[in-house]
Amino acid sequence: MSRADAVLDAPGTRVFLTGNEAIARGFLEAGVGSVSSYPGTPSTEITETLVMLAKTYGFYTEWSVNEKVASEVAIAASISGLRAVTTMKGVGVNVASEPFHAFSYMGVRGGLVLVDADDPGCHSSHTEQDNRYFGREAHLPVLEVGSQREAKDMAAAALVYSEEWGQPVILRTTTRIGHSGSDVVLGEIARQSRKGHFLREPNHWVNLPANARRMRAELIDRIAKIQIAVNDIPFNSIEGPKSAQWGFIISGAAYGPAMEALSLLDDEHQTRQKVRIFKLATPFPLPTKKLEEFIDSVENVLVVEELEPFVEEQLGAMANRLGYTKRIHGKDFIARTGELSTMALTGTFSRVLELPDPFEDSKALELMKSVQVELPVRAPILCAGCGHRSVFYAMNVAERKLLKDKRGGDEGFVRPSDIGCYTLGFQPPLTAVDTHFCMGASIGVSTGFAHFIDNSLVATIGDSTFFHAGMPPVLNAVFNRANITAIILDNQTTAMTGHQPHPGVGSTASGEDTVAVSIAAVVKALGVEFVREVNTKNLTGLIDTIMEAVSFDGPAVIVAKGPCIVKYNRELERAGTKIQRYYIDEELCTECGKCLRIYGCPAMYRLENDTEKSKKWKVRINSSLCNGCGTCGHESICKFDAIKPLDD
Repeated sequence: MSRADAVLDAPGTRVFLTGNEAIARGFLEAGVGSVSSYPGTPSTEITETLVMLAKTYGFYTEWSVNEKVASEVAIAASISGLRAVTTMKGVGVNVASEPFHAFSYMGVRGGLVLVDADDPGCHSSHTEQDNRYFGREAHLPVLEVGSQREAKDMAAAALVYSEEWGQPVILRTTTRIGHSGSDVVLGEIARQSRKGHFLREPNHWVNLPANARRMRAELIDRIAKIQIAVNDIPFNSIEGPKSAQWGFIISGAAYGPAMEALSLLDDEHQTRQKVRIFKLATPFPLPTKKLEEFIDSVENVLVVEELEPFVEEQLGAMANRLGYTKRIHGKDFIARTGELSTMALTGTFSRVLELPDPFEDSKALELMKSVQVELPVRAPILCAGCGHRSVFYAMNVAERKLLKDKRGGDEGFVRPSDIGCYTLGFQPPLTAVDTHFCMGASIGVSTGFAHFIDNSLVATIGDSTFFHAGMPPVLNAVFNRANITAIILDNQTTAMTGHQPHPGVGSTASGEDTVAVSIAAVVKALGVEFVREVNTKNLTGLIDTIMEAVSFDGPAVIVAKGPCIVKYNRELERAGTKIQRYYIDEELCTECGKCLRIYGCPAMYRLENDTEKSKKWKVRINSSLCNGCGTCGHESICKFDAIKPLDD
């Protein structure tokens, strides 16, 4: 069953959906008119689902070149009177922040929802960014999803609320919500029937200072009215006795594990009679009237929220303003890092309620500890046959050769990298990534280093990332005469997030043919004189070209071309084409282990009966993992010609 099929059962049907699929269904039920996004885990599947349904239900979808542009497309749809959605991962909100700061002043015509998928625990992101703060800063009401079941209804409601309130809305979800599943009851799908129309209102849509000053006052008034409205929305709800010793205010994704933890304690200690629950869905603006009544009904308050004390700080200020003597507890009991698990919250609630922790010294905890000890640690690595591995290996060889010739800088290459699969070049034995910050920063920081240090600079960036944020720093390198080498890893897809198209592919999100933008042509147009295209299977060519580029006086760009091996092999299998795999000829192998020690393809392994102290490395290739690139047979990896094509 495809992801699209999963969300298309009839109204009233109970189906099993991931949180992301449920959000997509919710937008369908609200009559979404436009969906524009840049792929980013953990948000990607929302748009992927809607892309497959766009033609059937008559709405527009696109994978945009970055989150800023995706937001501007959504803003245009909203101004045209359509209901619009843009989705992105938490750090993508940084890129989208400027248009939303401006549009926040203006308000919406058609409802506009920014889906922000934050990542407590850093499962797929380099920060635990908490974008509730962005919502408050940009005056965007935040609806926080508490469960997969709630995700569908809240997504649909978010578009409706946005129109009613006249303001863009953030729908905040998390990795745990988006990527786990639950049963969801489906509602009616509202087919998009609106026709976009632009109303010429320059005093409204042109954010000149004179207009902005007026609109800021209007914005503050809108937020004040929204703060009253959120007291009555059904997602802010209260459970438990009418008065209690403790009041737990539980925000967003913390709700599920918190209720499980209370259930565990309730079985033995009847905790539900001691605790009143406020399930909070709008961390900004807070439903202050409803919260005041709740706080009055309890003796003590604990805020249960993941990451930052966003709600806790607001409630502390509110309590101080109202003259409460009750302390608002939160991060004095609850961690500011990672996800809130049932086990962690059971321990927290046990301390708060002065009860024994059922997990402490229990057999379950001992079993969990023993399993954690025995499980091997396996870092994420580049796929077998990935062309990126060849590029990183070629960089290392080129560096050694240039250092030998004293042309590589006194301390060798500095190798800034970027956001994508190729960040995994950080892992040994390649260890070819020295810095990593954000999209486009590999080239950006290289242009800075070029003026401050003497090392040769070799940056790596992916094709999708180049279109997203790599072009401005290339132009900066040309303009400011930065002596750098940028290797653009062109595998013809957005691989890390699931093979979405980008401007270099030649097809749109819906599969329609479009212009395939040449990266080499773009780079030349930006003024780079040294531009070379090299196939990633051509190791000799890669090594020689990197050496030539590093020796060039001025910015140099290498476009390393080779399809994503996973996507490519899937296409071969669908076409019935045999994949040529490889093996190690034991008679020719000298057991030097160089292939595994310096290249490190995950399809290679060392025989278990060898000791770590042995100087001999009996390396073999697992044919079921080999993807048939054949690069490991290159003379710089195996000079004994022991790696051969496997005859099935």
